[in-house]
Amino acid sequence: MSVRLSRVAALLFAALAALPGAVSAQVAPNAKWRTIRTEHFSVHFTPELDSIGRRAAADAEEAYARLARRLHPPRGPIDLVVADNVDYSNGFTTPFPTNRIIVYAHPPLDLPSLRFYDDWLSLVITHELTHVFHLDRTRGWWSTAQKVFGRAPFLFPNLYDPAWVTEGLATYYESDVTGAGRVEGSYERMLVESAVERGGLIPYDRWNLVSTRYPGGDITYGFGALFFDFLSRTRGPASVRDFIERSSAATFPFLLNRPARAAFGVSFGDAWREWRDSLDAHAAAPRLPLAGWRDLSRGGHLAIAPRWIGDTAVLWTGSDWKSTPAAYRASAYRASAYRADTAGRVTRLGRRNDVEPGTPRADGSVVFAQLEFADPYHVRSDLWVARDGAQRRLTSGERLSQPDARADGAIVAVRFAPATTQLVRVSADGRRIVPIVPVSPDTQWAEPRWSPRGDLIAATRWTRGGYADVVVLDTLGQVRRVFTHDRAFDSSPTWTPDGASVIFASDRTGTTDLYIASVAGDDVPRRISSATTGVYYPDVSPDGRRIAAARYDAAGWHIGVAPLDTAGAEPTPLDAGFVSDDPLPPAGESDAPERAYSPWGALLPHYWLPIAGQTTTGGYSIGAFTSGSDVVGRHSYFAQLLLDPRDGEHAFDASYRYAGLGQPVIDLTATQFWDRQGVLENDSTLAGDLSRRTREVALNFTVSRPRVRTNLWATVGGQLEMRRYTTDPDTLIGRLADYYREGPRYWSLVLSTGWSNIQRPVLAISPEDGISVAATGRIRWLEGVGGVQSRSVSSVLSAYKSVDVGAWAHHVVALRVASGTASGLDPGEFDIGGSSGTPVAVFPGFTVGSHHTFAVRGFPSGARSGSDVLTGSLEWRAPLGHPRRGLGFWPLFLDRTSLSLFGDGGTAWHATDARGFGDWLASVGAELDLDAGLQYDAPYRLRLGVAVPVVNNSVRETAAVGMYFQIGYAF
Repeated sequence: MSVRLSRVAALLFAALAALPGAVSAQVAPNAKWRTIRTEHFSVHFTPELDSIGRRAAADAEEAYARLARRLHPPRGPIDLVVADNVDYSNGFTTPFPTNRIIVYAHPPLDLPSLRFYDDWLSLVITHELTHVFHLDRTRGWWSTAQKVFGRAPFLFPNLYDPAWVTEGLATYYESDVTGAGRVEGSYERMLVESAVERGGLIPYDRWNLVSTRYPGGDITYGFGALFFDFLSRTRGPASVRDFIERSSAATFPFLLNRPARAAFGVSFGDAWREWRDSLDAHAAAPRLPLAGWRDLSRGGHLAIAPRWIGDTAVLWTGSDWKSTPAAYRASAYRASAYRADTAGRVTRLGRRNDVEPGTPRADGSVVFAQLEFADPYHVRSDLWVARDGAQRRLTSGERLSQPDARADGAIVAVRFAPATTQLVRVSADGRRIVPIVPVSPDTQWAEPRWSPRGDLIAATRWTRGGYADVVVLDTLGQVRRVFTHDRAFDSSPTWTPDGASVIFASDRTGTTDLYIASVAGDDVPRRISSATTGVYYPDVSPDGRRIAAARYDAAGWHIGVAPLDTAGAEPTPLDAGFVSDDPLPPAGESDAPERAYSPWGALLPHYWLPIAGQTTTGGYSIGAFTSGSDVVGRHSYFAQLLLDPRDGEHAFDASYRYAGLGQPVIDLTATQFWDRQGVLENDSTLAGDLSRRTREVALNFTVSRPRVRTNLWATVGGQLEMRRYTTDPDTLIGRLADYYREGPRYWSLVLSTGWSNIQRPVLAISPEDGISVAATGRIRWLEGVGGVQSRSVSSVLSAYKSVDVGAWAHHVVALRVASGTASGLDPGEFDIGGSSGTPVAVFPGFTVGSHHTFAVRGFPSGARSGSDVLTGSLEWRAPLGHPRRGLGFWPLFLDRTSLSLFGDGGTAWHATDARGFGDWLASVGAELDLDAGLQYDAPYRLRLGVAVPVVNNSVRETAAVGMYFQIGYAF
C-alpha cells in the first residue's frame, strides 16, 4: 500500500488548512457515510460497504491488540474510513489533527509487490495502524509542547523521519503481526537482490519517495522493511520498539543515528554495511531465465504482460519513465531499441493511462483496460479498444480489468466489487456482462485467459488464508483443475497451443520462475526457467515454439523471448515457508450499532499556533492560528487572528470550504487588513496619514472535470469589499472628499476557468507536450453609485513541446503568454516584473517564494504598471544531472538537475496613452533547476537564476544583472 503521510510545515498547512486550490479529495465527501464505534475506533463507510466496514472494525481491533503487545498504544480514538471510490489499492494515514486512516476497499491481487496476504483487509489495516502507533508517539519536550499547543503539525517528532523509516517500520510490522505481507513475500527480496547483483546495495540516503530511480516508492517500502527485519533478526525484535521510543523523545529529530545506536547498538550506517555484506555473501551471478533468451525491450523501468501477435511479433505495455505509458509492438526475431528506431522494429502503438495489459483480437484491434476519472472523487477501470492509432471506450463504469479476448471476440475479464473481485464474460461490443463466479470477500480472481478452444479459462484464484493458486474453470464457473494449494503465489497463467497444459509463474522456491502443468494429469508443476531474480507474465506463441515473458533486474522490467523447451523440466520442491498452515478462522464482523456520520467532533480545533505580524505604523501584532477538517473532507477551515494592542490595527483571515455537495465545492473567505499612506498639501508638504481598513468577504463556487489526460475547471464567485478610512490627525478626514468619510463598499463578480492537457512523465524536468490555458474576468461596482465601476480580464497560455535528443529526460521548449486589460472609472492596474514561482507557507505568517502573473525576470516587481499588459517568455529546458542521492539524515534529497535558458519580455500601458505600449522590458538569462525532496520526501522545484535586462524602460531602479531564488516552476 502506498501511504501518503501528512508531513510538516508547508505540506500540512496546504493540505489541511483548506487554502484555495484545485478541487480534490481522498474519498467522496458527498457520499452517505455511516459510522460504527468500537473500543478504539470510529469506523466510517458507505451503505454498500456495511459488511466490509464491520469486518474492518473487527480487523482493526485485532490489529490494535497485536500491535499494543509490541508498541506503545496511541492516544485517543482513531478514525478509520473504508472507501470504494477508486479502482486501485492504497491507504493514507495522518496523526494530524487527529489519528486518521483511509483504506480503499480494493485488494491488490493484480500487483506483484502487494499480493502476498492471508487476509488483505487485515494486512492493510495493520500497516496503516502501525503508522498511527509510530507517528502519534510523542515524548520529552515534544509532549510538553503538545500539552500547550495541542496536536500542532510540527510537534510530532516521528513525522520528521524519512519515509524509509516510517514506511519501513509499517511494512515490517505488517508482516510481523500477520505472518504475511512484503517481508514474508518474494517480491521485495527480489528488488534488493537485484540491486546487489547489479552494482551493490543502494545506500539508505537514496531510499527516497521522490527518487526517480527505479522502482521508485518500492525502494522506500521494500528496502526499509527488509532493513528493519535485518535489525530485528540480528538485534532482537525488542530493539525496534526501543528505537521508536527513543526517536519519539529525540531533541533534534534529524540525528537518527543517536536513537539507532542506543536501540540497536550500532549506527544505521554501520548496520547498513553489515546488511550489505551479508547480502553480498549470498549474491548469485546474474543469468537470463531461459536458454536462448533475447530481450525485445531495453532501458528497463516498466514493461509487462507480453502477448503474441501471430508467431512473429509481441505486444506489451510499459513506460521508460521518460515518456507517458504506452503500448508497444516488436518483432520477436531480433532485439531492438525500446523506443522506435529508424528501422521501425519497435512501434509505439498509442498512449495509455497506466500499464494494464492488452489483448490482441482477430480483427487487428487491441482490447485493454485503463483507469479514468468518473468525477472528481471516483476513478474507475473500464475496457477500451485501440485500432489504427485511435482509442474508443468499450464499457463505462463497469469496473473491468485484465481482459482476454477469445477468437470470436468474447472477452473474459476481472470485475471489481467492494473489497473483492470476480470473473465475468463480456460480449465483444461490451454491452453484455455475465458473471462467471459469485462475489465473495474471501475469494478473489485475477489474470483470466481463454483456452485455445475457448471452452475453459485459466485464472489466478486467491482464497482466504493466503492460497493463491492457478485454476482451470469452465464458462459456467465450475473449477475443473487446481494445480497447487499452498501459500506460494501462483499467477499469470497462459495456455500451450494444444490446450493440454498451462504455463504460469510461481515463487514456490522463493524466486519467481515459470512452471508447466498438465490440465488433465495429476503431475506436480515442473519448472522450465531458472532466474536469479524473477520472471513473470508468460505467453506462448501460437506455433508453440517460443515463449515471451517479462524478466526483472535492477534496471526494471524487460520483455524477452526464448525457445520453449519443456523436455528437461523437473518438479521443484516447495519452499518450507510456503507450506500450508491451518486455515484462518472466519473473518469477524463488529455488531456495534450504526449511526449517521457526524463531522462536527472532528472539526473542533485540535491545536493552535502563536503568530506575529508587523502593523503599518511599525508596531507589532500578536495572535493565533488554527485549522481543521472532518474525516471525509466534507468541511475544512483555517482561521488566524492578529491583535494590535497599541494602535488597534487588528487583522484576521479565515476560510471555510464545504465539499458536501460533491460539485460545486463552496469556499467562503473573510479577511481584514490595513494599509497607510501619506496625504500631501498643495505645496507638497505632509498634511498627515490616511489609514484604510479593508474587510473582504468572498463566496466562490468551483466545479471541475478532471481526467487522466486533461483537466477542466471553473470558479464563479462574488466579493464584497468594505473600506473604512481614518486620518492622523483626526481633523484631516474632514478636508478630504466625501468618498473617504462614507465608508465605500465595492461589490465584485468574478469568473475564472482553465483547461490543461500537459503531460508529466516520471523523469520529466518540465511539463511536456501540451498546453495549459486559464482566464479570469471581473466586474466591480461601487455601492450607491450605480453602473459598473471597473472591468478586467486576464489570461495565461502556456505551451510545451518535448524534444528527444537521447538524454535521460526530454529537452523541452516552453512558451508562455500572459495578457490583461482593465477599464472603467476605477480600472485598477497590472504590474509587471519580478520572477515567479509557487509561494510555500513554511508556517502561518511566513511564506517563501512568490507568484507573479506578469513576470519579467531581471526587473523588480512593479517595474511598469498600467491598465493593459502583455508579457511573454520562451525557454529551452535541458536535463543536466541525475544524482538521486541524499545527505545522510539531513532533510534534503537531490534527485535531478536541469538548465533553463530563457528570454522574457513585457510591457504595460494605459489605454488613454497608447504610446506606452512601446515602453518594453526585455531580459535574457539562465536558471539552474533542482528537483529535490525537502523534509526527505516532499517534492519541490528549486530555481537559482540570473537575468540580464536588455531592454530597460523600468520606472524602478533595476540592477545590471539580477539574481533570484524561487520555489516551483516558472510556468
